[in-house]
Amino acid sequence: MTTAFLASLVEAVEALTIVLAVATVRGWRPAGLGAFAGLLVLALIVVALGPLLDRVPLHLLQLAIGILLLLFGMRWLRKAILRSAGVIPLHDEATTFAAETAELREQARRNEARLDWLGGARQLQGGASRRT
Repeated sequence: MTTAFLASLVEAVEALTIVLAVATVRGWRPAGLGAFAGLLVLALIVVALGPLLDRVPLHLLQLAIGILLLLFGMRWLRKAILRSAGVIPLHDEATTFAAETAELREQARRNEARLDWLGGARQLQGGASRRT
């Protein structure tokens, strides 16, 4: 139970970091609305699909999750090996951050009058793809 709690805590810190990054670049209103919308969608998924988990045999669920974790881990290991061998370039995080920040600020300047509902989703998607 402690392991599951700590894993969830890591994800909560990551989500808070993304909300703070969006708030810094886009403003607090889109960040707050995006966080609220995400929590609402999560609550709806848990309410709708939570009871169905009792019907799935535990060993099948564990097997499926284990296979997915193994596949993701192998993909990340492959990328790490290719980066260390020089086959694919290393990430330059400072340059990527500066380019993304400039792009988000430019978008915010163009769309100051209207609320960008998908700005947080684009930030989440971009953050997830850069980690792989």
